[in-house]
Amino acid sequence: MAQLFPKSANVHARVTILGLVVLICGAGWATSTIYWSPYTTEVDVPLQQPIPFSHKHHVTDDGIDCRYCHTSVEKSSFAGIPPTKTCMNCHQQIWVGSDLLAVVRDSYRTGESIPWVPDTSISITACTWPRESAARIATGGSIRCR
Repeated sequence: MAQLFPKSANVHARVTILGLVVLICGAGWATSTIYWSPYTTEVDVPLQQPIPFSHKHHVTDDGIDCRYCHTSVEKSSFAGIPPTKTCMNCHQQIWVGSDLLAVVRDSYRTGESIPWVPDTSISITACTWPRESAARIATGGSIRCR
């Protein structure tokens, strides 16, 4: 019986199958890379907060321990947002007339909470808390243990 396809068809078939496998794997890799990229997850995108608050300034520059503001960090699975009274402990004495802190003063006066936008991109699960009481240093959005 005569062959239906020439011998070169085997090579073409193998190249086509290999090409499809590479194409499917490449498409999966590209989709995964785009899906988990900062472009779609918005990691490292600064959030618009009611007050231009900087952990780096307060912790690194001023030397305030994280636990001063985040009192529940060692007892809870999240750091929590401190009450306005905690901010006013210092800011009744410094930056008293600053327009940047008008929201804090209004919140303190009225008893209403500051409408912070939750930042879920900050994760301290790499730290060994709450088992150890290691101080955390915030450096530009990421938190590391010291």
